[in-house]
Amino acid sequence: MVPSFIPEETDPQHVIRIAAGLSSNEADTTSGNQPGVVIYDAIGRKMGSVEGKKKTILDGDFVDIQIPLDDDVGKKPAEYISIANGGDDALCIAYIAITQPDGREPAYWYPEMAMDCGAEWYPSQLKPGDNDYTPKCIWIDRDRSNGLQFQGLGFHLPDLKGTEERSNQLNENRSILCDVSPRLRLYEDFTNDDFIPFFDPPLKLSDEGCDLDTTVIMDKATWKMPDEGPNVNKVLIDSTPNYRKVEKRSVSNAVFGENPESKVVIISTNSMHSARELCESETSRGFDFVSSTENLYCDMEPKRLWPVCSNSTISACFDVSTSTMRPGKGLRGRDARSGRIPPAKHYGKTVHWR
Repeated sequence: MVPSFIPEETDPQHVIRIAAGLSSNEADTTSGNQPGVVIYDAIGRKMGSVEGKKKTILDGDFVDIQIPLDDDVGKKPAEYISIANGGDDALCIAYIAITQPDGREPAYWYPEMAMDCGAEWYPSQLKPGDNDYTPKCIWIDRDRSNGLQFQGLGFHLPDLKGTEERSNQLNENRSILCDVSPRLRLYEDFTNDDFIPFFDPPLKLSDEGCDLDTTVIMDKATWKMPDEGPNVNKVLIDSTPNYRKVEKRSVSNAVFGENPESKVVIISTNSMHSARELCESETSRGFDFVSSTENLYCDMEPKRLWPVCSNSTISACFDVSTSTMRPGKGLRGRDARSGRIPPAKHYGKTVHWR
């Protein structure tokens, strides 16, 4: 990550930078309310917190949240962090960067970690580095009025060491990431007043950030909650994390356009964006999407793929020049090959990503 995307160190505070994914614009975006943030020490005690606000993180922008340390904490780094949506406007988080007050190397978190474990997600065209990498973003929402599932998340900061060895270990065994609540968990019911589980004894990692013994972290007897504080028993840590139980369902149109004329379709020429990946994912949420590199259109509500019209495909396809679906040549407009009926979609706005 380039330095401009890492918050400056502010003594004696932690600085948490949270970025919204860059999406369409103004009316229909990945922007949302500034979330609340809590940091915890190695034994789950709160070191400091900032409440969420209804202030909006603009589309493709970020906010730096400074967290003063409590007087009895000292200048030590946080071990755990939780993020909770601060208002009723859903936020799609593209990355989180953390600067610690002890001068150690900043940590940064990309949402693919949570996406691989069932987080609801959507593409972004935000480029946080000096290359063409565009992270996906994950949704958190307070009131669930749009059908989104999760209000917040918590994760273990020492696990953010982005070495090749660490990546290989997680890719080989997703359970040590997705099924270990103190390491990473998404919460359906969560606020700044809640606590999150921690490792007891504290987790030991190799110099490359790898688990020395994966059986230890999978042992739920090593997952603990603080002895005191509000809602410490609210999150059950002895059960399978709820975000692993994903049901395929459509998103409510409350956010993504209730009136057909106000719906948005995004047409992307970015080779990192995949309409196929969106349609084949049970947890993708957001606007209908066209990948020009794949020549595919994803109708997000029923999660169905259709070809983009071309010289060789002239019916039952998405016409990018008019942002409409052409009918098929079969009976009652069906696709003569598959028998499917093309959707009668009309968009009030077409957004082009490059």
